[in-house]
Amino acid sequence: MSHTRPILSRSYLTLVLALALVACETPPKADTPSQEQRLFDLERRMERLEARPAVQPPYRNKEEIQAHIKALEEERTQLLADYRAQHPAIKDIDRRLEILNVQLRMLE
Repeated sequence: MSHTRPILSRSYLTLVLALALVACETPPKADTPSQEQRLFDLERRMERLEARPAVQPPYRNKEEIQAHIKALEEERTQLLADYRAQHPAIKDIDRRLEILNVQLRMLE
């Protein structure tokens, strides 16, 4: 009987230690995105980057800037026939016109 008792206490001790180790294990974080989610996010970012408008080189002289301003104003007038001034395309033209007007003032 004395031989079975140390074996039982050892197995009990082993079981307790195993349960303690399992309890101490850090669970996976729920806020960590999966690889599929990360891949999906990267693909969306690539699509947004590819959809950005091409960067145009700056205009060098006054005539080029004035010609581009005139072309943008004509495009804006055409868009205003169908859209309101808050439309993103019109806002983009307004932003580009502001930049060109600053460049024009800097040349004068």
